[in-house]
Amino acid sequence: MSQYILRRVLHENLPMRFAVRADIGHLQDLRAAGYLRVTFGPPFSLGQAGSATVTEITPLGRAASRYLGF
Repeated sequence: MSQYILRRVLHENLPMRFAVRADIGHLQDLRAAGYLRVTFGPPFSLGQAGSATVTEITPLGRAASRYLGF
């Protein structure tokens, strides 16, 4: 769930790296919503999702986290 990923990012030090396909999908959604600045790396091999690195929580992401009670 994207909210779970947002909560994790809020409580960890940045930059934060992810390599699990499901997490990367949620990060794509959070970036599209404007909540996070994320860079996506190429897949390690065919069929893998690659990696993603969160570098920043945007002001909109911080506002959303307050609204959600994080």
